[in-house]
Amino acid sequence: MPFVRTDKPKEPTTVQGETGTFTIKPDGVYFAKFGNDGKPQAERRICSRLRVLGQTRSVMAHDWGRLLEWRDNDGNTHRWAMPMNMLAGDGTDVSRELLGRGLNIAAGKGKLVLEYVQSSESINRMTCTDKTGWHGGAYVTPDRVYGDDAGAYIYQSGGGAEITTGQAGTLEEWRDNVSAFAVGNSRLAFAISTVFAGVLVYPAGIESGGFHVHGGSSSGKTTAQLMAASADGSPDVRKRSWRATANGLEGVATLHNDGLLILDEMREASAKDVSETAYMLGNGQGKTRSDRNGNARQAKTWRLLFLSSGEITLAELLQSEGKRVYAGQEVRVTDISADAGAGMGIFEELHGFDKPAALADHLRYATAKYYGTAGAVWLEHITQNHRQLWDTLPEQINQFCAEVAPDVSGQAHRVCKRFGLVAFAGELATRYGLTGWQEGEATAAAKRCFRDWLAGFGTGNREHLQILEAVRAFVERNGAKFQDMTFENPPPIHDLVGFHRPAGSGVGREYIVLASQFARVCEGFGSKQVIAVLQEVGWIPRPGSDGKSTTRESLPGLGQKRVYVIHIKED
Repeated sequence: MPFVRTDKPKEPTTVQGETGTFTIKPDGVYFAKFGNDGKPQAERRICSRLRVLGQTRSVMAHDWGRLLEWRDNDGNTHRWAMPMNMLAGDGTDVSRELLGRGLNIAAGKGKLVLEYVQSSESINRMTCTDKTGWHGGAYVTPDRVYGDDAGAYIYQSGGGAEITTGQAGTLEEWRDNVSAFAVGNSRLAFAISTVFAGVLVYPAGIESGGFHVHGGSSSGKTTAQLMAASADGSPDVRKRSWRATANGLEGVATLHNDGLLILDEMREASAKDVSETAYMLGNGQGKTRSDRNGNARQAKTWRLLFLSSGEITLAELLQSEGKRVYAGQEVRVTDISADAGAGMGIFEELHGFDKPAALADHLRYATAKYYGTAGAVWLEHITQNHRQLWDTLPEQINQFCAEVAPDVSGQAHRVCKRFGLVAFAGELATRYGLTGWQEGEATAAAKRCFRDWLAGFGTGNREHLQILEAVRAFVERNGAKFQDMTFENPPPIHDLVGFHRPAGSGVGREYIVLASQFARVCEGFGSKQVIAVLQEVGWIPRPGSDGKSTTRESLPGLGQKRVYVIHIKED
């Protein structure tokens, strides 16, 4: 555990170096060189006021450094956790970084500044991390650390990552000009609530995942994302693009750890990248790569929610490029139609505006003018109450699921928990006075969006439905590859898959699939899984006394063969 003084130590006014004495004064750091007689000579100013606040190191007690603080000529305060390994060699990189960040260094005094930093000692120690989010009871952001343990951590980007927050206006202005217009608009209230929910993914103990708002141009998808982004920072910075490779989005996901990642316009990415990204974001881990010596580097990890938008769904994008949609992808990327069903796109309530476009224009203007304040206050509240919150949050989510989805598949239940987290976060933010909504607004929005999603996804196991659809589609698409057993002398069939005949019940057909061809009917699903599903719905018989799901049939021109007998029943 890092050691941090609870009492504020008196800041030293002098630091003893190897070549002289450094004195910290209000207007800068001064240096007095030792003369040949061992006495200090006249002091000279080497840089503007530069404070060494403490020693930093990684969680693994590696990468030691010094936390430096100074002000630039505009009065802005800068903090930098300087890695000590940058002092190796001539230290030019350190001087370049300090100058670039606004520290005034006297001409030719760069090496003395480095000596001053290296000679400064502090008993204050902080853990330096390049990962945002929860670290014990502290919540780390690029520009501030929240919580009782805030003094124990400092954020230091490993690659110059940009600050993703920022504030403009007051909380009251954001509430009155942005959040208030989400009342009565389920998609907008839900989008805003996702920002607060991202912080709670870890305390809730649920897996990462996200929501994809889809609909045609001018349906209001972007409006929802702008409102969500404005709760936590500048929408121009907070809103990201799908137009990136899965590898490129790893760093972006890490920067949004324990938060909300907003991705705009899915169609700008290839189906391959979207497919990989859907799994990657949901699984919370990037690829394992090797270093220059061939050793495995630690993979990037994260926990987050993401709010995506696009004109088409994930399934439609993948199918357009001939790729199969897996149930795991649909669970990780939950589709929500932007059309709320009121004939106004994403809007259900216009709040006095004469048309949807007028309200959308107002919100676009307001989100660019007022932003970032709600997210900061949210983090202050959450870190103050994190112990009680972590104890009660899972129960609150389970209660939501019991109300809206008591009898659904395990896959739908996993998604429901994500909606429940959003509902709880929105209600808690309302209780803290952040949204200006009445109690129940966030929950009603989450319930509406979940039920709309469930109507399309279904209450049963999604993979089971996909298997049944795949088998039915294969038979319909490849009817010419099944020989009709009612013909006495049928013509030969190229690429024979099996045969068909009237079902014994007199309703529909039975398809007799050669055991050697059954994998083709499975369309990429595992044969054992397909057999189990088809037996469950009665499309193929249960195993016989020999324990096999196949049976022997006498087939025209082939004799006795092992086959699967499939009777596709109508819904």
